[in-house]
Amino acid sequence: MSCKLDFKIENYLEYQGTPEEVAKKIDECEFCGAKLLLSHLPDYRSLLVQETSRCLDCGGVHKKIIHALN
Repeated sequence: MSCKLDFKIENYLEYQGTPEEVAKKIDECEFCGAKLLLSHLPDYRSLLVQETSRCLDCGGVHKKIIHALN
């Protein structure tokens, strides 16, 4: 049986560079450069937030990340 994880745990090591470069990695589509639409689903019992990034221009789902709430 194949098991594929939909979401990955956020790794802050991916966000290196100047503040402008980090903002570009988070906010812009890596394929077409358009602004991404971010949606968040909080789970307060587990102290997690599921984030999904979608591009409205090219239609792709680019990132599915789980953020830990502290």
